[in-house]
Amino acid sequence: MLSQQLQVFLQVADSGSFAKAAQRLFVTPASVMKQMNALERRLGLTLLMRNNQGVSLTAAGRSLYEDGLRLQAYAADAVTRAKLAGGRDGVTIRVGSYLLNPSKVLTDLWAPLRETYGNYTFRIVPYEDTKEQILSVITSLGDRIDVLVGSFNSRSMQARANYLPLGTYRFCIALPEGHRLASRKALTLDDLHGERVVMVKSGDTEQIDEFHRLLKREHPQIIIEEASYYYDVDTFNLCGQQGLPLLTLDAWAGVHPSLITLPLVDLDYGVSYGILYARKPSEAVRGFIDIIRRHVAGSAE
Repeated sequence: MLSQQLQVFLQVADSGSFAKAAQRLFVTPASVMKQMNALERRLGLTLLMRNNQGVSLTAAGRSLYEDGLRLQAYAADAVTRAKLAGGRDGVTIRVGSYLLNPSKVLTDLWAPLRETYGNYTFRIVPYEDTKEQILSVITSLGDRIDVLVGSFNSRSMQARANYLPLGTYRFCIALPEGHRLASRKALTLDDLHGERVVMVKSGDTEQIDEFHRLLKREHPQIIIEEASYYYDVDTFNLCGQQGLPLLTLDAWAGVHPSLITLPLVDLDYGVSYGILYARKPSEAVRGFIDIIRRHVAGSAE
């Protein structure tokens, strides 16, 4: 429903280069460039800054990109509403997916419900979960993405969205290959004495704050290296490069090929995982969340 030029522009902005956008659109880079030049001429605006590394958005380009995402989401919703009006009782839930917050958790949870609620379908929407962008992604839930699944215990995150807990991830330690402890099957906190351990920064997540207090009180021999309030892929890369242990979660085992994840056997700590959704969700999303909530409550009985 969106113009072809706008769709191509959104893909270029997401890809960061004409060549990558062309690959995803199955056209030539020259075709992509031609359409972007035509769009800029038609609007009388410079949307993209070209350089040897690719393209970046100008202020006008950023504005059009953000509005374009909203138009794209609205167009998708318009099709869904049209299908409903036409008598096809179908609901599409847009699920955000990222390496550290994959959609598989929701897929597994939904499996026993699929037959009963066959009118629900899912569309996976990839997103960039960087420390700089994650809060804006959460704030805009309902525009391009309906739900996110993962560990979202940050006060800042939960202040921006509703949160439905589903279960608990356990704390583990990720070790670079070649580390003196990497050959172990499991670890205790005593094993980490004398180590510099990278952890989420204290002050924004209650479970993390409790763990910080525990280490300072009972294991002062562990040197805490505070990262940001949120991990992203760069956090794992840094620990792999610098040879530092990383406090991680069992759900993130295997995220980085150079890190080995080991359980902490003397530790009864973890963080919840669940579904984030908009403060004011659509009727379709509200109904979906109610189904999940009843299912989780029934499974716990």
